[in-house]
Amino acid sequence: MSSLRGLSKDFRIRGWLQSGQRFSSVELGLPLETPSQLKRTLAEQRIDERLRWLAGLPTKAALRAMAMPQEVNKQSLETGRREVKLTTTSRAVVDPARIEALRSISHPDYDLTKLIRFCEELNLAFATESYLSMAMLTRAIVDHVPPIFGKQSFAEVASHHGGATMKREFNNLHTTSRNIADLHLHSKIGRKEVLPTITQVDSSNSLDILLAEIIVILSP
Repeated sequence: MSSLRGLSKDFRIRGWLQSGQRFSSVELGLPLETPSQLKRTLAEQRIDERLRWLAGLPTKAALRAMAMPQEVNKQSLETGRREVKLTTTSRAVVDPARIEALRSISHPDYDLTKLIRFCEELNLAFATESYLSMAMLTRAIVDHVPPIFGKQSFAEVASHHGGATMKREFNNLHTTSRNIADLHLHSKIGRKEVLPTITQVDSSNSLDILLAEIIVILSP
């Protein structure tokens, strides 16, 4: 466990560590019980799966580090070229299934091209730890979609659309996305700056509820 905490701190791969929770538990029965051959085989398979996952973390961490904004810029300077190269694997903060569902919608009144690109760029921003961009893209999505709900502002959407739970999620998304984005968009430069973390800018749960509701409204 301490080694996992070290990886989380040193390599910034909390998303991958969380993905490790998907593994099934290893069951061998009670302490004094002799496990059956089937249990032993299943346990060995699950342990092997965990070990392969752990063995791959350093490589994933190295690739992720190479995709950080400062590293991408450094590599561009070292090669002497006006280009950037990205090599990374990351959890998606906007589920690709949501993006594909939006892409499959053809609606006479609403062109979803920009909304889809906002979602795609949000995933890219997360993959490269571009958390300032994440804050601004989330704000852009919230400001972009009110007409789909028959409203002029997202404040109106949050106040009037859906049941109590949806209103709560939408109000949270409206308040946090606007406040966090404003904090970074409109603040003046000072002697000391502190960059946002993923904890500050991650609105993925509420955003997923919003996208799901858009899909329901616009689907035939």
